[in-house]
Amino acid sequence: MTHPAASFARELVAALAVHGVEDFVLCPGSRSGPVAHALVQAASGSEGAPKVSLHVRIDERSASFLALGIARGLAAVGTPRPVAVVTTSGTAVGNLLPAVMEAHHGGVPLILITADRPRELRGVGANQTTDQVGIFGTFVRWSADIGAPADAEPAGRATRLASRAAATATGDAASDEARAAPGPVHLNVEFREPLGPDGGEWPETARVEPVFSGVINVGSPAEVLGEPLPQVARGVVIAGDGAGDAARIVAETHGWPLFAEPTSGARAGDSCIAGYVHALGTPEGRQLAADAELVVVIGRPTLTRGVQALIAEAPSLYVAAHGARWREAPLHATQVLPRVPRAWLDRPDATPASAWLDAWREVASGTPVAEGWNAKAAAETWLAALDAESLAVIGSSGPIRTIDRVAPAWPVGRAPQLLANRGLSGIDGTVSTAVGVALGSRRPVEALMGDVTFLHDVGGLLVGPLESRPDVRIVVVNDGGGTIFAGLEHAAAPESHVERVFLTPHGVALAPLCAAYGAGYALVSSSADLAQALRRAPRGIEVVEALVVR
Repeated sequence: MTHPAASFARELVAALAVHGVEDFVLCPGSRSGPVAHALVQAASGSEGAPKVSLHVRIDERSASFLALGIARGLAAVGTPRPVAVVTTSGTAVGNLLPAVMEAHHGGVPLILITADRPRELRGVGANQTTDQVGIFGTFVRWSADIGAPADAEPAGRATRLASRAAATATGDAASDEARAAPGPVHLNVEFREPLGPDGGEWPETARVEPVFSGVINVGSPAEVLGEPLPQVARGVVIAGDGAGDAARIVAETHGWPLFAEPTSGARAGDSCIAGYVHALGTPEGRQLAADAELVVVIGRPTLTRGVQALIAEAPSLYVAAHGARWREAPLHATQVLPRVPRAWLDRPDATPASAWLDAWREVASGTPVAEGWNAKAAAETWLAALDAESLAVIGSSGPIRTIDRVAPAWPVGRAPQLLANRGLSGIDGTVSTAVGVALGSRRPVEALMGDVTFLHDVGGLLVGPLESRPDVRIVVVNDGGGTIFAGLEHAAAPESHVERVFLTPHGVALAPLCAAYGAGYALVSSSADLAQALRRAPRGIEVVEALVVR
C-alpha cells in the first residue's frame, strides 16, 4: 500500500528534476523522511526514478551554503539551474537563513524544501514544531505552505508546485512585475505519518508551464531598452560583482577608465586601471575623481570607500545590473536598468580622447608592492598561481580587498574566474561555498580566505565517506585574527580592546583540526613555499596554512 507522503515526495522530486533541478542537498531528519527516501532511491538509480545528484550533510547551515556554492558552480560553467536543500522541521529550518539571505541579495537560485508538522499539530506544543510559514520573510522570491498529502489526492499538485518553484527561482516569471533576478524560494511541506518508504512506483512526470496569477509564462524578457550614454570626455566605469564583460566593452567604447572589482568578470583590457584603489587614495586621484563628469556603475561594487565616494558625488550617474536587487541603486542615479542595454555599447560619433585615461594610468602606476611575508605577499603569490582556466573562491573580508589591490588588468580572455559571496559580504559559509562550487562545476577549485573566515565554517570540511569529495585547495592566510578591523576607525580604541573584540585572536592549531576532518594539510611560511605548494592541481580537499606576520 502506498503512503500519501511518500507518493507526494516522489512526484515532487521527479517534477523538480523535469524542471531542471538535478542537485539536492539533504540533511538528516525524520519529518523530512519521505523526501529523503525518494532522493536516495533516485540517486541509487531506482527503476523509473529521475537522475539526480544527492549530497548529504549533517549541518543545515553548511548544507545551505554548499547548495549555494553548487548553484554558483553551475552558473560558472554556463549551466545555471536551481539547487534544492531539504531539511526536517524546527531549528533545522532556521539554520538556512544566512545562506537564504546571501542567495536573495546575490541572485542565486535555491529551492528550500522544509518538512513541517501537519496543521493539527501546530500551536499545541508538539515537539520540534515552530512557526515555519513565512520564516524567511522577504528573503525569498516566493513561498508556499503546502498542506499534508492525503490518501485520495489526485496526482499533479507536486508537479505544479515544482514548476512554479523552479521558474521563480531562476527569475523566469510571467510579467515585468513578477519577473526578478534568480533567488531562493521556499516550499514548506506538511507530512503526516507514516513517513517511511512504501515501495511505490515512480510517476511519469512531464514538464508543465508555470502559472502566475492566471497568466502562463511566456519566456525570456525582451532586450532592455535604454538611451545611449552621454558623450563626455571625463567618464568613469565602475564594475562591481557580477558586472560581466559588458563593463569592459562600455569603458573601451567610450575611452573611459574602468575600475573593476576582482569578481566583476571585467578586470581586463586596456581601459582597466588595476591600481584604482591606490589611485583613489591619493590627492591626485581624488582630484581626478572630483573632475569626473559621469559615472557608470555596472554590477554591485562593495569593496572600497573611495569607489563609494566617487558614486555618491557623481554629477551624473547611470546604473545597470546592480546586483539581484538592481532597483536599490543610489537614489540620485539618472538611469537604473536591470541589464546593460545595447545602446550603452554603441561607439560614440567622436573619437574618445586619451588624456583622461592616461591621467588615471599615471596616478595608478605608483601602487606599492608587498614587502616581507605578510597577507599581501600571500595573496600575490596565490593570485600568480592562477591562470585563465582557474576557478577560484575568495573570502569576503580582508583577502578580497587585498586581491583588489594586487590583481592586474589581465589580457582579454586570460583572466581567471573569481567568485565570492558578495550578496551580503559575509564570512559565513565560505568553505562550504568553495566545496559547492567544485561540485557544481565539476572542476578543481582554488580558494583563499582568512583564518577567522575558515574557522567560521570549518564544518564545511566535513564530507562523509559516502559522499562525493571534490578537488578543492583552501589557502588560509593566518595572521591571528580579524585584522581587517585594524584599518578601520575601530583601531583608534585602546589596543587591548581592539585585540579582544575586533581582532578576536583564536589560538587554534589548524593541522590537527584538518586531520580530524580528513583534509590534507600543509604549512608554508614564505612566498616560495606557497608557490611550491600551489604548483600541482589539488587532490581532494586540501588546506594550506600560510602563517604570516600580522
